[in-house]
Amino acid sequence: MKRLNISIISVSLMMLFASCSDWLTVEPQAVTSKDKMFTSELGFSSALVGLYLELQNVYSPTNFMMGGSTEYMANNYLTTTSETSDSYLFHTHRYTSTTIDASLGALFLSYYKIIANCNILIDALQGQSVVEPDEAAIIEGEALAIRAYCHFELLRLWGPPPTKIDASRKYLPYVTTVATSPYEYITYDAFVQKVKEEFNKAITLMEPVDPITAYSNGTLNASYATISKYQAMFWYNRQKRFNVYGVKALLARLYLWTGDKDNAYKEAKSIVDVKNPDGNPKFTLGTQSDITNSDFLFYSEHLVGLGLTEWVDKQGAFSGRFSAYVNSYANINSMLYDNQTDMRMNLFTSSYSYSFGTSVYGTRKYSKFTSTDYNSPKSIPLIRLSELYLILIETAPLEEANQYYKTFRSSRSASYTALTEPTRVREVEKEYVREFFSEGGQSFFMYKRLNAASLLLSSEGMSADKYELPIPTDETGEF
Repeated sequence: MKRLNISIISVSLMMLFASCSDWLTVEPQAVTSKDKMFTSELGFSSALVGLYLELQNVYSPTNFMMGGSTEYMANNYLTTTSETSDSYLFHTHRYTSTTIDASLGALFLSYYKIIANCNILIDALQGQSVVEPDEAAIIEGEALAIRAYCHFELLRLWGPPPTKIDASRKYLPYVTTVATSPYEYITYDAFVQKVKEEFNKAITLMEPVDPITAYSNGTLNASYATISKYQAMFWYNRQKRFNVYGVKALLARLYLWTGDKDNAYKEAKSIVDVKNPDGNPKFTLGTQSDITNSDFLFYSEHLVGLGLTEWVDKQGAFSGRFSAYVNSYANINSMLYDNQTDMRMNLFTSSYSYSFGTSVYGTRKYSKFTSTDYNSPKSIPLIRLSELYLILIETAPLEEANQYYKTFRSSRSASYTALTEPTRVREVEKEYVREFFSEGGQSFFMYKRLNAASLLLSSEGMSADKYELPIPTDETGEF
């Protein structure tokens, strides 16, 4: 019996009072109860901070979603031959062991915990009178976007490949209320429609009031208030939150996931083309100069990010270097980059592995998250501009797609060969793996969206059942 009942996790609202001087980068100073939380403007903004802190727990480097198990599922990482290790089981898509079930159960619960706290915050905003309207619109819009985002992630993990939907099957619950009874599972189409509606509602709320529409990211990415209209840090560093352009980008991702290429193209193009008041692009593709300046995650591309400070300090230098030296020198060079020049090769660091008996690569993407990396933006991307370029390369008419492809390849200091219709999808597959290695499970989700029969960095054959995670036994009650 499927029985999602998250009332037990939502009764203790772990929302946090944080310093207003540095809105999302400080440690929590205190916790408070729901009854006290929503009696002040600070309480509402602190509740929103709490949602981002919970997201950090899911998307911190080496966790399941950010360079963790999803990279084994995409076969981007090598694994040992121990058939009982979690890495081996994820690599071979065997999801039935007790340890894998526990890992999946923890992730499943984490998403629904965040959703539960979104629900509490959204509910509290209805009819309140302590937060001024513009701020209330931003808070509600971000909370709605986070709720929709978490549901979409659940669907990308526990739903089927979008080309293999059973229209009558009820896959997951879409939770918008806090209740004491179990939540109803709904069909795939109904679930997708709710995600779409919530992204659109978030856009409607935020578009008239989000500072990112009127000011450049350079102006907003400040450590103190620089705009007379916005004296509180709440309004700054919009790239590290669910801003209106980021939500539109997520909507483009959703449209592509569902096979609606026309709308995916439309939404992606609107973000690629958006300009600042001075006519310069709002977001720009990263280049070699960013790597030279130790910006390994191309902050100029971040459409939605999570501020994360001192991760390396807390995990140790080895983890910060990303302790998984994850694939062989030969695989990365020949299979992934076709032995061609590409500046993304500079995002790897190499070492000799005695376990694998060969030279191996690990990623440098998360190596600048220390307290002493003063110039590092320290932002974990949930969606980047490069993904929108790849959406356009996949969905635009071929001639236009090639213009985007040429621009994209040039930004990566890589050679350009015009795409044809027979080569387009395969080249896009390669670019997803090159671009999002160790990042957010995007390689695995690309394979799943296409129901790919094989994975780029391995010879394992794939099928729809290998892409769909089983509902954890804590949820089904089938122990």
